[in-house]
Amino acid sequence: MPAPDAAGKPVRMSRSTLRDLPVFPLPPGYTLRWFEPEDRARWTLLQRAADTLQPIPETLFEEQFGSDAAEWRRRICLLCGPDGREVGAAAAWFGSASAGRDWGRIHWVAVHPSCQGQGLSKPLISAVCARLAELGHARAYLTTSTARVPAIRLYLKFGFAPDEQNEEDRRAWAEIRESLR
Repeated sequence: MPAPDAAGKPVRMSRSTLRDLPVFPLPPGYTLRWFEPEDRARWTLLQRAADTLQPIPETLFEEQFGSDAAEWRRRICLLCGPDGREVGAAAAWFGSASAGRDWGRIHWVAVHPSCQGQGLSKPLISAVCARLAELGHARAYLTTSTARVPAIRLYLKFGFAPDEQNEEDRRAWAEIRESLR
């Protein structure tokens, strides 16, 4: 289990438009597919393997995505390796109620450790950003943490910007900027 501060401080990033999204093709042999209800256990196992900073309880999927299988199918994308097994996941989820209907959320991005560092997050995020736009969202946000500097670098390349709403956010982003140097 990580040390108490290992997960970092939570931060938010936003993209003011879902137009002109970067597009990254899949490497040969990899495919994307949309979620099916029987994928829930595979999603949990993937998140547990990929996320070493926080515990992934058995109940997490339902807590985050509810029980509407039709929305799972429309909004959760799985990246499959050449052998057909799921090696990545990301959701084109709903934004918070307070954010408004035009905001979508990039949610629970994960790539299996055996596949990390190969650029596979790029086509996965391309797909979920495009899906948000298809579903009528005009803008997007995501939450991450100061401990996830490689992910933050990637999100910056996708046009997501720091969302600094208070002094705590400004301090967290100052820490991140230092880590990015």
